Amino acid sequence: MLTDQHIHSEIFTYFTKHAPVLFFVLSEQGVISDTNDYADHIVGYPMTGKIFQEIIVDFTGNFDLSALIIEPSREQLINIGTASRLPQSYYFIFKKLTDCILAFGRQDIEEIGSMRKEILSLNHELNNFMRELHKKNAILNQVNEDLQAANQKIEELARTDSLTQLANRRYFDERIREMAPLSIRKFQPLSVVMTDIDKFKQVNDTFGHFMGDRVLVGYADLMKKHTRAEDIVARYGGEEFIILLQQTDASHAYLVAERVRKALTEVNLLNNAYVVTASFGISQLKTGESVETFINRADIALYRAKQSGRNRSILAE
Repeated sequence: MLTDQHIHSEIFTYFTKHAPVLFFVLSEQGVISDTNDYADHIVGYPMTGKIFQEIIVDFTGNFDLSALIIEPSREQLINIGTASRLPQSYYFIFKKLTDCILAFGRQDIEEIGSMRKEILSLNHELNNFMRELHKKNAILNQVNEDLQAANQKIEELARTDSLTQLANRRYFDERIREMAPLSIRKFQPLSVVMTDIDKFKQVNDTFGHFMGDRVLVGYADLMKKHTRAEDIVARYGGEEFIILLQQTDASHAYLVAERVRKALTEVNLLNNAYVVTASFGISQLKTGESVETFINRADIALYRAKQSGRNRSILAE
């Protein structure tokens, strides 16, 4: 059987270590000499040696310890400063012993209920807010994706020839000016092939502009088919095209031109007996020369091919 002393010991242990009530041992001057664990937890720091009045939030300025111990059974509502810096209300009773004062504080049940309702209301508002925020984020993400897709489309349109879907001249000029100094720096060959459809005006005049556009598109597809993915095939103007060949010297660029030239004569772009042909001029970038000179040498070679009877490839000097 448990003795009274053992029961008192268990009650005291629970009260000082686990009970959710505030417990202080005070001197007659209000100096704290002992507390339970819950009090230290609520206030946020050890209070031994502190004056009790320093830990309370005395809104009225009327706190008087000596007056409170006269009626030990009367509860006094006192606001305690907490670790969260938000005061909490507790009902205190103060009991005077021979050499100390015992202070017991229980939390205001009404305040607990009010806080619980407020927390539930705040949680409800927070859930609604998060739900709306999630919706808005989803909308914003979709808008950003649409904007990125639109910007990508605009960028593609800005660098693409609308008829042939090849690179346009502006994009080609940007890339060749990037790649020319890089190829010189890395000692890698860089070549261009300029090509022009032979007697293209005759095609337009004889078969109409619709068929002329069909020839341009067909020739563009043919060049893409016979070049590498890393090569840049561009419409340079009208019926004139240019191919930029990375890590390719003039002799190998010539072979590319010849492969395209022969393939063109073997396809029937007009669906009739007319054979479409093209002429080619090839140049390889020289150390120290400008991009303009590099392209112009290919253009001169193309002119020579035209003057020599068309449907042929000529290397630049």
